[in-house]
Amino acid sequence: MLQYYICYKGRRLRGPMTREEAIAEMFELSHAFKGLSIQIVDSKTNKLKGEIKSKRRKDRK
Repeated sequence: MLQYYICYKGRRLRGPMTREEAIAEMFELSHAFKGLSIQIVDSKTNKLKGEIKSKRRKDRK
């Protein structure tokens, strides 16, 4: 089973949680923080499986 953690600059802020919870929480926190990511960790081995980074769009002029 996979666990998802909200991270800021490599440090875990929240978690473990499900994928849906992590995406919803990241959406809420993305208004306050730049550089958030979600780390995907295997619960059995505690090894990092992947990372989901937020993509912030630049303002158009």
